[in-house]
Amino acid sequence: MDRLGQNGSLMDILATGRDVRAAVAGAGLLIEGRDFHGADLRGQDFAGTRFHNCELRGARLDWANLAGACLNHARLLNASMTHAHLRGALLKGANLRAARLAHANLVDADMTGANLWQADLSGANLCGATCLWGDISKARFAGALYDEATRLPPGFRPEAEGMIRFDMPRA
Repeated sequence: MDRLGQNGSLMDILATGRDVRAAVAGAGLLIEGRDFHGADLRGQDFAGTRFHNCELRGARLDWANLAGACLNHARLLNASMTHAHLRGALLKGANLRAARLAHANLVDADMTGANLWQADLSGANLCGATCLWGDISKARFAGALYDEATRLPPGFRPEAEGMIRFDMPRA
């Protein structure tokens, strides 16, 4: 597995404005102990990347490819991930307070224990996702899709939250 630790070049690439994709291409990359607070990472390809002990508060990850990424216990407060591709991503215990995940693809993602206080998941695709969230106070789910495979917390009423059931054959 590739590793970008304290002496890695990802921050150098961000600082010089060069393309981040070159530094993170390839599944299984580990990015460790990096500060992405407020970083503009829109549209970047982080598929399969493991973020360990990284600061992602306020990061802009709109349209980013985070398919299969591991963001367990990540600090994503106020992060913007609208239209992000998070299919199969791991977000267990992630702090997504006030994060914007509108229209994000969260198909088959695992969000067990994630803090979604004031998060915006309107229009997100949650089909097949494990949505056994922690705090969802003031979270918005209007127009979010779910299906028979979506695991929702006991007592959670998706229709009352404005979610839409969308069942289609899964391959």
